[in-house]
Amino acid sequence: MKVTLPRVIHAEWTKLRALRSTWIVLGATVMLVVGLAAATGWSQHRDTVAHGTSLSTADAAGGAFLGIDLFVLVIGVFGVLQMTGEYGSGLIRSTLAAVPRRLPVLLAKAAVLIMVTAPVMLVACLAALFVSQAFLGADGASLGDPGVLRAALGAAAAPVAVGLLGLGIGAVLRHTAAAITTLVAALLVLPALMPVALPRAARDAVLPYLPTTSSQAMYALDDGNPFKTLSPGAGAVVLALWVVVVLAGAAAVLLRRDA
Repeated sequence: MKVTLPRVIHAEWTKLRALRSTWIVLGATVMLVVGLAAATGWSQHRDTVAHGTSLSTADAAGGAFLGIDLFVLVIGVFGVLQMTGEYGSGLIRSTLAAVPRRLPVLLAKAAVLIMVTAPVMLVACLAALFVSQAFLGADGASLGDPGVLRAALGAAAAPVAVGLLGLGIGAVLRHTAAAITTLVAALLVLPALMPVALPRAARDAVLPYLPTTSSQAMYALDDGNPFKTLSPGAGAVVLALWVVVVLAGAAAVLLRRDA
């Protein structure tokens, strides 16, 4: 039987679908994201009633999408494990023996990751927005408000892109602990250290182009960040470039190294 990309994608989908942990992790994280949106919406509503104030659309949407940062990390680790899990179990030898050209394996894993996580993320973001609006009433952000639909789509796309980053990092390092440590350092540690470690000019020049800040720009409705941020479109382009560079490195490593 000829090895084609659609067949490799089908094989990768079969492997991922068979893992019960895949659906447990995705389902639990959706519940956490929606639950956090509900808790934040309730808290915001309580504060507006207590102080007699109202929320801006940006604040309401920001509360609804507060859990996306958690989802970004979870999907990133999910992408890491999609690759390093096979190296840890030794299954990668069988996979590469069946697909000797190797590159279709990486492409298939990336395609399956998008197929699985993109619909889940879209449902989670829309549900979080609707739940938040249910608590906030007239103060809540709706899809008809300017920029909210774009922010919802950006919030759904950002974790998927970071998942592809995790997949690429996993393919380069091949070791679960090392790959997850690298991912966490890039997403959390580096953005936290940079504002205090660099002068303001250097910080403003570099910080917006990190994966975390560029992904957050995709679902931001205003420039509420005290540091300089990118526009949503520019953030999407920067994050896409990160994905392309990391996956290109992963492809080079996969083609040159032995399993």
